Amino acid sequence: MKILLLVLSFFFFSFSDGDYTLLDGIPFKQADFLTTDNLGNAYVIVGNQLLQFDKTGKPKANYSESTLGEFRSLDVSDPLKLLLFYPDFGRIILLNAQLSVQSTIHLSQIGIAQATIACGSEYGGYWVFDRQDFQLKKVDLNLQTIYQSGDMLSLTGINVNPNFMIENNGFVYMNDPVNGILVFDRYGTYFKTLTIKAKKSFQIIENELLYLSHDTLKAYHLRTQAEREILLPMSSGIKCARIESRELYLLTNDSLAFYSF
Repeated sequence: MKILLLVLSFFFFSFSDGDYTLLDGIPFKQADFLTTDNLGNAYVIVGNQLLQFDKTGKPKANYSESTLGEFRSLDVSDPLKLLLFYPDFGRIILLNAQLSVQSTIHLSQIGIAQATIACGSEYGGYWVFDRQDFQLKKVDLNLQTIYQSGDMLSLTGINVNPNFMIENNGFVYMNDPVNGILVFDRYGTYFKTLTIKAKKSFQIIENELLYLSHDTLKAYHLRTQAEREILLPMSSGIKCARIESRELYLLTNDSLAFYSF
């Protein structure tokens, strides 16, 4: 345990001290969203197109679908099964590692009428927030709803309007940019709301939740509630920031930059 704590302390100190090396920079003017997987791949959404890069900035694959409306969210927690969500048609598209379609889930056909956000589950299946009855729902691999949170408007008094959701270490974190991050357990039971105003997305590394506040990358400790800032190689125009292993990925107003540290 002592060795593990020393390793984690060194890791977090390393990506906080600002000793970054730029590996590559790719011009982007209209990219809105960046995420990364645990293999170091980066994914950028440009309109309804998904672009995949390796950790050095080399293009790997792309996917585009223009007939399903807005491309709302992307979950790459499992790099072998990527989850894309299109709310206009209530569709979940599952892609393989090469960004080829594996399957499509029609949420309206399984009784979820107004899905607004979706993500995968570490324990198999999918999490979906259904605004028709204000419930977070767990759908298993047989497309059966097995867990429901109850009416979140009644439970919390919050008119939840989420734009990002992820499951990590047995908890589901659902971001509402106005009200904070709602936390649920693995059975969909509401636990608490974190008073963190993440604009669109966030990342969890060990016990810290990393999110961008204006142009500052902050780390909120989920157990101690302590918060700190992580020094970045630039201080303005940042849209998204991600860390994987010893790489830093920054999406700005005009570029996607890849750093090592």
